[in-house]
Amino acid sequence: MAIWQVVGVGIITLVASLVLKKYLEEASLPVLLAGLLVILGLIFEPLKLLWETFREFGHISGINFAYLELIGKILGTAFLAGLAADICRDCGESALAAKIELAGRIIIIVLTLPVLQAVLTGLLEVLPR
Repeated sequence: MAIWQVVGVGIITLVASLVLKKYLEEASLPVLLAGLLVILGLIFEPLKLLWETFREFGHISGINFAYLELIGKILGTAFLAGLAADICRDCGESALAAKIELAGRIIIIVLTLPVLQAVLTGLLEVLPR
């Protein structure tokens, strides 16, 4: 299972980073980033399966794929912004982390504007004038 690989890489990265931080502090961050990249590489296959299942559900339900794709973009934006903010916080840059989170929220709102427009257009067609 992928979770055991992720947990294993995470624990090994943590131990290596803590040991390096004690003896060679500047080498700790590259080890953490390398571990992060390995973990991201490990989750690509499950993400691919999730995306294919998402498409299949959309096909079965008859939902326009553009909306499902939009949901995927929103979720991806939320995860990436959270990941980047967490990395900044780990490095002691909480102000930068807050700005990344703010940017992520704004991008998510912008991504949802077409759906909001479609809903409002539909409501205006149904409501009497």
